Amino acid sequence: MSKTIVITRPRGDEADLAEALQEMGARVICEPLMDIILQHDRRQALEHALKREPDAVILTSRHGARALAALTELRDPMLLCVGEATALVAQSLGFSRIAVCGGTSDKLASYIAAAYDDGTHFLYASGEEVRVDIGMALAEHTMKVERIALYEAVAVSQLSDILTAHLNRRQIDAITFLSPRTARIFSALLAKAGLGKETAQLEAFALSHTVAEALAGAPWRRVHVADKATLASLIRSVDNMLHERDAP
Repeated sequence: MSKTIVITRPRGDEADLAEALQEMGARVICEPLMDIILQHDRRQALEHALKREPDAVILTSRHGARALAALTELRDPMLLCVGEATALVAQSLGFSRIAVCGGTSDKLASYIAAAYDDGTHFLYASGEEVRVDIGMALAEHTMKVERIALYEAVAVSQLSDILTAHLNRRQIDAITFLSPRTARIFSALLAKAGLGKETAQLEAFALSHTVAEALAGAPWRRVHVADKATLASLIRSVDNMLHERDAP
């Protein structure tokens, strides 16, 4: 019998994970827990920041790449992308000068500190909330980072009727989480729906130990943590679980 796995990524980010899980034979329910809102009123601030000719633009998410493309027609700034997924989105949107830097925000900051001279000036195109303060990390090297929040990830107010019905019927096997905030949102919405105890029957897949810590308040059947904070590693973690269940 195939397993039913929930993807909690924002709408537009679920395709790669959904396709991989479906190829493994899993049934997938997409339950976006955040809506991405473009901050149109930041267009002028972005234009002014780009006119100051930063040495590079820092991007730590695919949403940052999409927001940057939506709010400026320029496609020649040097982009420092946190990972390959962000870089691929930027490339698809017409940006031509792109570097992939580390895979996580911490590694990206370390890469920049090692690759650029002290006093270098960067523009960070981010969301309203960021996990790592890249500006503070690079300030130690007298590097200047101007951050402009081009989008906001807004939490949804309740779980969908479809997911709630599946949880009530115990038709969900596992849920994937790629950020601590998503984990916290899900826990809060689960409690709001009166389904806080349902996690005892579920397996959770966390992208990192930080994400797993955000799930610690609920009685999960088991919390799996990806070996590396990458989508590929999370997918392998799910695949390992499915093979465990299939083993005689």
